[in-house]
Amino acid sequence: MAAVALSWDRPGIGWLLTALAVAAAIVVSAGSGFAWSGRTTVRAGEAVAVVALIAVGAVRAAEWLFVLCMLAAGVVGCVALADRWSAGSLVAAPLRVVGSVPAALQWLLKDAIRIRVQDRGAARRTTIAGLVAVALLAVFGFLLAEADAAFAEVLSVLIPSVDGSTSVQWLGSAAAAVVVTAVAAYGLLTGTTMPEPGSRLGLVRRVEWALPVGGLVALFAGFVAVQATVLFGGGEHVAKTAGLTYAEYARAGFWQLLVVTGLTVIVVGVAAQIAPRATVSDRVLLRTLLGLLSALTLVIVASALSRMAAYEQAYGFTRQRLLVTVGELWLGVLFLLILVAGIKLRGRWVPRAALAAAVGALIGLAVLNPDAFIAQQNVNRFEKHGIDVYYLSTLSADAVPALQKLPEPYRSCALAAITNELTGGSAPSSGSNRRDAWQEWNLGRATARAHLDDDALGPCSAAYGRYDLPDAD
Repeated sequence: MAAVALSWDRPGIGWLLTALAVAAAIVVSAGSGFAWSGRTTVRAGEAVAVVALIAVGAVRAAEWLFVLCMLAAGVVGCVALADRWSAGSLVAAPLRVVGSVPAALQWLLKDAIRIRVQDRGAARRTTIAGLVAVALLAVFGFLLAEADAAFAEVLSVLIPSVDGSTSVQWLGSAAAAVVVTAVAAYGLLTGTTMPEPGSRLGLVRRVEWALPVGGLVALFAGFVAVQATVLFGGGEHVAKTAGLTYAEYARAGFWQLLVVTGLTVIVVGVAAQIAPRATVSDRVLLRTLLGLLSALTLVIVASALSRMAAYEQAYGFTRQRLLVTVGELWLGVLFLLILVAGIKLRGRWVPRAALAAAVGALIGLAVLNPDAFIAQQNVNRFEKHGIDVYYLSTLSADAVPALQKLPEPYRSCALAAITNELTGGSAPSSGSNRRDAWQEWNLGRATARAHLDDDALGPCSAAYGRYDLPDAD
């Protein structure tokens, strides 16, 4: 399945079909020997999340989004096999899974040898039956294709042309699918999960952790108090401050605030590990300081989001700005989880919940359809603020329905590059469009082609570039 269905050129439905086939093979391989436990439901949910992330390639044409979803799917799959909850185990899970590849392949080869020795006759008969089936399909398929041009066209779509590079791609895809299936089935059957750390980090005296964390709380509180007008002044503050533009306001400290938020996660995690909890006063102090630090960090998260919102209102949305916004929102959710965990001082579930929130953020981004959202927001602000035609032309085919709403010649200029990518350089009306093979079918590209087929593009002048404004009196 993987050899035929996977397309490395662009995301498509073939990736989803391969994922489903691999999942079925894993279930069949591990089904008889897999010890079901209370973790089965969680692992099933993780498997569904992996398939859902890969399914984005069948719906959205944005390749950057598909790459992010594939990376996330790999991490979730590794975590499911590691079957551990701590933050350190989550980080080490991909390395452990990669390290298990030789053992998994050895296990697979031993099973193949055992099956061959046990029933050579059945294996030989099955092989012969497969070869006969291929021969019959080849002969009758050739004859039927010669007899009917329409059927020949269908076969040409279903069966790609085979050359050296295609053969290498097929072998690579099949090998990758075999490795993934073997590693997953081996991990489920052997139950070789990653060991959890035996104990928390070495405890320190109360003053040794409370002093630095308390100082950080005081610093954050002072920053929030002094910068309250800057943090939440928004447009009014910008209008009243001489020489301060939207760009300067949004950029002033945004990345620093983002780094502060990320570093605070590490501080909270380390403090939760090393702080003593033997007495009631120890636990109260831990809850108070980490709770205050998390709450103040949420204010800083809100500050960063307000700055980015001001920048987006002034100059429109881009992929980078949207991704940064989603990332900052995820950090905010993480600190909310930390606050909840602090109620009972039990946070073993937080790393998994944070990973689930990240997966949810990516799937939510796919549902939002980011390239279409970016295009629509820029189209909405076109008449008042102008538009960056060049940037919009770099978006994926997902943006086509929104860009269709632009007036000419902006519409044709924004869609020219996207149309060229969809058609392989030929005009839509030439009849030589570069259509997707069946394994490359994608809802975003199919929708874009339907829009472009209904409304041909006009000429585009090179004069239209960045931040063009419509004619005004």
